[in-house]
Amino acid sequence: MSVVAGGTTSAVRPGGRAIVGWVVGIVAAWGLVATMHLFGLKLANLWLFGLLLTGLGWLVATTVTGVALVAVWRRGRSVQALSLVLVPGVLAPVAIVAVDWTSTYVHGFHRLHRADFHAAAALADQVTARHGDRYGQVLPKDLRHLSSKGRAVRIGPEGGGQTGILLPVWVGTPDGAAGYAYFAETPGDTSFDCYADPCRVRWSLGEGWYWLD
Repeated sequence: MSVVAGGTTSAVRPGGRAIVGWVVGIVAAWGLVATMHLFGLKLANLWLFGLLLTGLGWLVATTVTGVALVAVWRRGRSVQALSLVLVPGVLAPVAIVAVDWTSTYVHGFHRLHRADFHAAAALADQVTARHGDRYGQVLPKDLRHLSSKGRAVRIGPEGGGQTGILLPVWVGTPDGAAGYAYFAETPGDTSFDCYADPCRVRWSLGEGWYWLD
């Protein structure tokens, strides 16, 4: 802190600004990786391209962290400065690996769009198409964001029984799907036919909605 003409002004050394810049760069790079994992179900629909994007994100974040560590160490060989870069560079990837991103996305998206899911449930009886019918029935325009293809399909237990509707978020190739399902009655521990692959309830989201995968 320096005094200038009866007032005070703060001065940040160039080295300090450089360290702050590297820290911001590291946080931004790992933040991008975290975002990719959060929307991993959406990226999975891109198949190999989705995997390549995620891998590229990890490569960029790791490279930025490594370059930042080398640059800060060469600048002043300060352990304190190095730790400012090392802490986010290490904690971020550990946190990304530790978080259950599927659960975070599924529950968060449902809470954020609860009113839209309520509207989709009101249309459940109108959905008669199954996955063979061009992957289901087209949803109203304002509800299409609930499904990766903007469609809903009627699904049921593999052995027969009560049916419900599935809003697929991920669709496999050639078979399989995962997504939000609505049932008028509690489905229990039943195996359903999700695009010719068996799936089960993983989470109950309330108001008749479940996550199947």
